[in-house]
Amino acid sequence: MRALLVHNDNAGTDPEPRAAIEAVLHAAGIETLYCAHGEENLAEFLRTPCDFIVAAGGDGTVADVVSALEDTDCPIAILALGGSNNIAHALGVEDDWRDVPKRWSPDAWTRLDRCEADGPWGCKRFVEALGSGVLTDAVDDAEEEPDNAAEKQANGRAAFRAALADAQSFHCAIETESWSWSGDCLMVEVMNIPYAGSRLALAHGSEPGDGLFDIVLVTIEQRADLIAWAERPDDRPCPVTTHKAATLRMTVEDRPFRVDDRSPNEHLAGTVDIRIRPSSVKILVPRENDDD
Repeated sequence: MRALLVHNDNAGTDPEPRAAIEAVLHAAGIETLYCAHGEENLAEFLRTPCDFIVAAGGDGTVADVVSALEDTDCPIAILALGGSNNIAHALGVEDDWRDVPKRWSPDAWTRLDRCEADGPWGCKRFVEALGSGVLTDAVDDAEEEPDNAAEKQANGRAAFRAALADAQSFHCAIETESWSWSGDCLMVEVMNIPYAGSRLALAHGSEPGDGLFDIVLVTIEQRADLIAWAERPDDRPCPVTTHKAATLRMTVEDRPFRVDDRSPNEHLAGTVDIRIRPSSVKILVPRENDDD
């Protein structure tokens, strides 16, 4: 098999070099063509004929590959090298990356939706979530340079709890085909997968390939319950009820939007039209080991 390897050599707290990744892939019988994520023309490389694409990095690398791919019949395989790896975790890619390539099979895959939003900054594509409020503040405030992935996750969750405790409300309005809401909130997240930020399952039970968003809206009255949940968020489902929609219009006042883990423009608020793109992608899911 021949694969395009899209590699972020700065992913995670202990980045994996190109040689180590290619050695594992070659041992699994996979011939590689290399693309350095962030340094080379990704869109051009993604047009190269191959059996599948390997996204080796964190959520940003995976999202960029998923969003830019034109040939959606070409599967994507994930080597989760980042700190949170929300996308990989949501799709069942959880084992040590060195053990994964030998378990890939072209007929073992799942669907992942792709999303886009028209806003005051133009059209932006995303995979994880689009939101505003507490989580956006927490991403900005989390302590940097952790020693390992566990510390990075702990720092991010601590920043989320602190931002939630101190948050001031802002006005938000949401319109979908079947549901609408307008009022003050602390946070709003339009989620394509269950996880956001430091692997917080804000949309418990969300299905990444069902063609629907999960809208997570946190009001002032829900602050205490969410803080209590965020102390041990892996122990029970998030207490906030979600609403589902394939398209929606959202207006936020006085707060910047975050698209995946980046703010397109921290000075721009306003109205965004959010939708699932017409074509989902195939993500290879590693088969179980024979001795599992």
